[in-house]
Amino acid sequence: MKTIKKFSAVIFWVTALFLSLMLPSCNLDEEIGPDTDPIEKYLGSWSVRDNELKVNYTVSISRNPSNSTEVRIQNFAASGGTATALVVGNTLTLTSSVIGNGWQVSGTGIYKNSSRLEFTYNLVVSGSAENRFALFTR
Repeated sequence: MKTIKKFSAVIFWVTALFLSLMLPSCNLDEEIGPDTDPIEKYLGSWSVRDNELKVNYTVSISRNPSNSTEVRIQNFAASGGTATALVVGNTLTLTSSVIGNGWQVSGTGIYKNSSRLEFTYNLVVSGSAENRFALFTR
């Protein structure tokens, strides 16, 4: 009887050890912290150097009140108009927007860090298309 109890205890502990080694543990792929706003890092004034325009100007990025996944970029391409961009992580995607005096713009901005944002975009003015690069800094 004593042998059966010892054997049962050994089986129990061996099974427990085996299961603890075989069951996967839960590892988080990324840290879970307080809710972060993906748009926050883009908001505010940025100084822009547009290679094609060879001019410096300022833009202001604000939330789009009618779409929580978008921002508005006031004075994009020094147009005086407002472009709309979809925010996905570190990427801003300019939807095909008409800005300024009927200019059409589309392209992508990449967030590099808190003081650098790089845009590659296409601008169509009076039927003439130009590919451009603009560096946003602050």
